[in-house]
Amino acid sequence: MCKHTIALWHCYNPAVPTSSKDRVFRDPVHGLIEFKGEDRPLADLLDTHAVQRLRRIKQMGFAWLVYSGAEHSRFGHALGAFCVAQRVTKQLRLDEQLARHVRVAALLHDIGHGPFSHAWEHVFPGCDHESWGARIVAEDEELHAALERVEPGLADTLQRFWRKDYEPAYARKLVSSQLDVDRLDYLLRDGHYSGAGYATYDLDWIIFALQIGTVRNPASDGPPAQDLVVDYRRGMFAVEQYLFARSYMYAQVYHHKAVRAAEWLFIKTMERFAELARNGAEPSGLVTGGRLARSETVAIGDYLALHDVSVQTALDQWAGYGNPAANDPVLADLARRVVDRRLFKTFDLGDDARVAEKLGPAALDIATKHFGKHGHYYMHIDTAKHAGYVAKPDEELHVIDHPRYGAVTLSRLLEDMPLGQPSATVRLLCAPELVGAMTPLVEDARSKMRGRR
Repeated sequence: MCKHTIALWHCYNPAVPTSSKDRVFRDPVHGLIEFKGEDRPLADLLDTHAVQRLRRIKQMGFAWLVYSGAEHSRFGHALGAFCVAQRVTKQLRLDEQLARHVRVAALLHDIGHGPFSHAWEHVFPGCDHESWGARIVAEDEELHAALERVEPGLADTLQRFWRKDYEPAYARKLVSSQLDVDRLDYLLRDGHYSGAGYATYDLDWIIFALQIGTVRNPASDGPPAQDLVVDYRRGMFAVEQYLFARSYMYAQVYHHKAVRAAEWLFIKTMERFAELARNGAEPSGLVTGGRLARSETVAIGDYLALHDVSVQTALDQWAGYGNPAANDPVLADLARRVVDRRLFKTFDLGDDARVAEKLGPAALDIATKHFGKHGHYYMHIDTAKHAGYVAKPDEELHVIDHPRYGAVTLSRLLEDMPLGQPSATVRLLCAPELVGAMTPLVEDARSKMRGRR
């Protein structure tokens, strides 16, 4: 086979590595992210369609409608999580194979995310990104083959991370826990791109304080075992700084009122689409979404064709930009609001979920009087729960050398740590046309809340 034929063959077989040169990415958060030495084979995973798709999914969903710089992708975050995993596995001196498993799991942890991330999962039950991630590494031939070239059986190994049965458990916690490489990257990254100053914390010192230690899990009757721990005297102040950063980012950025308004407007739009799809009146533009709405089996290749760009194209089509609008007037109207950033308006209702329970029926009645039987698409009671810090037993982080408790879980320490933000925010979201009628209802609810205090 001549060299020109070989070059052409590689062009049509991008999954096959064409070079052993080191790969280096310049990252605004971590500096240089390098794939060299033992990590060089992992760079070939980046060239697969499944990973490149992450470039077309925004990391922060609809936050870019509020924070104009927050247009970074999940691909950049995947590189960042991998970089943190590199540093942590070196600090912990994990053996080469175990370190490789953690780094690959970090690199591919978001591979299953749908368009606009968590908002998409809300509309289509069963579309959680971990389940899809497990399917993608098993069924996508290109990515599966690339993983097998790195290490035979690696695709099956990754599935154990998502199934939560990978051993040792502390390796799993490095990828998914209260203090994992995912969170350690996205806080710094989202803070950088959004311009918010809340996300600063000492990553270097947290990595320095992480250890593998022998501890007893209070939720288990089993014997002490090796687990991920943080030395209190060495790193707890840095961990507290991280926890405060996460608390403020949820309250002030992720759950900013306009961000949530945009998310819920999108969710209502997609819920209307899903209802039409289930009732045999599906508009064109999003065939795979219709299958998901009807709980039909979706092939991996079709799922991977879903991303922010393809869904945004459908929204433009339904809104009537460049072609006739969707036949359904509700879908066309909601899609136009999303595309033109005519977001729902917001009334803050404090942090008491009981207010939402009382206010919801009356608010729905107002929306129904204005929009008819489709009024529920134009209002929503949003209970935005901020960062949850009480971990599941298999995600718990242990703290050692505490001056009072000795060895203790981070969840226990968090009970004594005032994070400065409420655990949830309750809001009434509604179409701008409803603000006048909703205002007296909200003012009455606020007056009763003040009276109880």
